[in-house]
Amino acid sequence: MKRWLLILTAAAMVINLNQYLNPNHVELFQSTDPELVVYGGAGAGKSFSIADKLLCQSIWQSDKSIKILVIRKTFPSLRNTALDILQKRAELFKMPFHLNKSEWTARCHNLKFIFLGLNNKEDYNKLKSMTDVDYIWINEATEVREDDYDECLRRLRGGEAEYEQIITDFNPVGKTSWVYHRFFEKNIGNPKKLRYTVYDNHPDFLRSEKGQRYIAKLKATKEYDPNLYKIYFLGEWGELEGVIFDWDIVQLPTKDLAWYDEIFYGGDFGYSVDPAALVRIYRKADEFWVEEILYETGLTNIQLAKRMKRLGITGKDVTYWDSAEPKSIQELYDHGINAKPAAKGPDSVRAGIDFLKSLKIHIVDGSENISKEQKSYVWKKDKDGNSLNVPIEYNDHAMSAIRYAIFTHCRARLEPRIRRIGE
Repeated sequence: MKRWLLILTAAAMVINLNQYLNPNHVELFQSTDPELVVYGGAGAGKSFSIADKLLCQSIWQSDKSIKILVIRKTFPSLRNTALDILQKRAELFKMPFHLNKSEWTARCHNLKFIFLGLNNKEDYNKLKSMTDVDYIWINEATEVREDDYDECLRRLRGGEAEYEQIITDFNPVGKTSWVYHRFFEKNIGNPKKLRYTVYDNHPDFLRSEKGQRYIAKLKATKEYDPNLYKIYFLGEWGELEGVIFDWDIVQLPTKDLAWYDEIFYGGDFGYSVDPAALVRIYRKADEFWVEEILYETGLTNIQLAKRMKRLGITGKDVTYWDSAEPKSIQELYDHGINAKPAAKGPDSVRAGIDFLKSLKIHIVDGSENISKEQKSYVWKKDKDGNSLNVPIEYNDHAMSAIRYAIFTHCRARLEPRIRRIGE
């Protein structure tokens, strides 16, 4: 990879971006192919390198005026993923990133970013009106339709950039998707395809203790779900079997909190590799909406309590946590959080899952990690491929938080009514 230096004359400093750009993704940075398909396993750093490549066009093509379109199926998810990554990487690179939240565009030197969801007629009309687009990034391409992709190709007419490119990224789940049929079976457009695994992440991450623990966790999936291992560790196409929940993704029915019967919270402790997860749960009769509030690694319990308070959670808000962590629960309580232990007992995990499956539950749009976890939340299997009565223990932090809260808070008051309805 060429060594590039970003000189910030205003700050009178030189930033060597080579320390941040992933040398294992050289082919991604160097590709000028009209269609670039980036896929593979979890923790490979794919989205970070795509963001880096786009931001670096302000250096590599500093004399051009460049328009970049960034797309995801829903805008709340886009805001929490690709936009957030671009913003944080620009900050790391000491680049300006002037975000206009009324238009959802951003300026970075000679780059103009346009952020767009594709979830309604207004979004499609915006897409169809765009011209002179140099680069398009479709984040989590398996979520959008093939017609959406074709429309994006028509927008890629090119402005001043040296080349035009549409970049897609995704995990290879489901050979029934249009992505597999188009790019891998039929090879329409002969796109450049790059597969990355966790071993292709940045060398600094791979050398770190956190990286080693993450790799070990991914490797362990081989013991209880070969398909999960194939998709998220090897980065190969596979089918997830035995997915436990099938919750839809919707907008909240109203922002008027008084409309709901009650609002409560579920949490799961984390620190290094495992993120702390906090989910807000809205209930109206027997219907629930679950919303991701926090999902972050590296938080001590004291930091977690402070973050929760900044998010508007007070001592009046009840929160439920893993009862196997009494010291952590007490620490949250000591710092002003109304933290309670979740119901625990023989086969409580399976009982909690069965209870949740009897309810109508929706994921609030923008709850990126809840949505991701649901897709890979499957039953463990024995060596003969038979499903066991326990879920996998990989990427299950938000799922656990939801189970802790709803099962503990609502079982006694809702279960008799649910049984009568189902009888």
